[in-house]
Amino acid sequence: MIRAVIDTNLLVSGLLNDSGAPAKLILRWLKGQFDFLISDEIMNEYAYVLHHLPEIDPQKVSDLLAELRVSGIRVAIPGTLQACKDVDDDKFLETAVTGQAEYLVTKNTKHFPHKTYQGVRIVKVSKFLEELEKQFSS
Repeated sequence: MIRAVIDTNLLVSGLLNDSGAPAKLILRWLKGQFDFLISDEIMNEYAYVLHHLPEIDPQKVSDLLAELRVSGIRVAIPGTLQACKDVDDDKFLETAVTGQAEYLVTKNTKHFPHKTYQGVRIVKVSKFLEELEKQFSS
């Protein structure tokens, strides 16, 4: 099973627009097409950001966060990685590396140090969806 870490910006987009690629990403996870890796630090950011956006239905936020708490794969990180241009992104990269994810999916690939970091491919949602499509169409 593919293991991935998903940046907060994609969850925001997925909850704002039911027909976009980020919403498809969430649906593919809910269908069990990849393992969604989380850490406490990431969950804290998800909760803070999603609960502070009045344009997103609070019930959708609660439902998604509850599903992540139940079905997300928890990764404990030491919080010592310092590799990203934006220090707030280090927790995503550290979760991916520590959890042995194949992918870190984000809209902001330029915030990360390289296209690949310690075996983790840093990709946009369209590329990740292409990879899932390849896996599930064969």
